Amino acid sequence: MIENYLNETTIWKRVTGLNEYGEPVTESKEIKIVPWKGGHKLVRDAQGREVVSVARTKCVEPVQVGDLLQYEGRDWPVLASNPCSFFNGVRSHREVAL
Repeated sequence: MIENYLNETTIWKRVTGLNEYGEPVTESKEIKIVPWKGGHKLVRDAQGREVVSVARTKCVEPVQVGDLLQYEGRDWPVLASNPCSFFNGVRSHREVAL
């Protein structure tokens, strides 16, 4: 059902590891997303700290905290990524906070 709303594209830079300098190594892939939505929202990061998200989107790919999404030429770090399910419990998409 969410596939009907995936009408924008972005570059997903999935972190696959760290190089010898401790910098993230990424693998890039173009993915479809629900239109980017700006606005401040308080979310919890991977360590449980409260951080302010300035944008949100939705996608079906397994985007994780620490990955990057490219929007308008800028790389945005993923602060939170939560799986969402239909009422029957079937996972449908992820809500991503940036």
